[in-house]
Amino acid sequence: MKHFLLLLKGKTELDYSPEELQKRMEEYRQWAEELGDLVLQDNRLERTGVMIEQKGVVKTDGPFLETKEIIAGFIIIQAESLDRATRISEDSPLLKYFQIIIRPMVMPI
Repeated sequence: MKHFLLLLKGKTELDYSPEELQKRMEEYRQWAEELGDLVLQDNRLERTGVMIEQKGVVKTDGPFLETKEIIAGFIIIQAESLDRATRISEDSPLLKYFQIIIRPMVMPI
């Protein structure tokens, strides 16, 4: 099995009220439970960060750090192929809130 990184990229500004966050988390938990051992790791990220283009060029806002473009979190899954990882991602309830970017991970040699 290969490992895939699913990046959750915000589609629009989300309602981060405790009630809405709880609702999204419950939907995610149900989906992750159905996948069982295919979900290896996941984590929500803070809404702030920086992007370094080169030494001394640090951006805290711009084309990739605007709120609408922020990476909200990640999930690492295992699947037989990129096609299977795509099908798994298409069933995620998080797709209502986020774009999901799927990248195969290169395993250490």
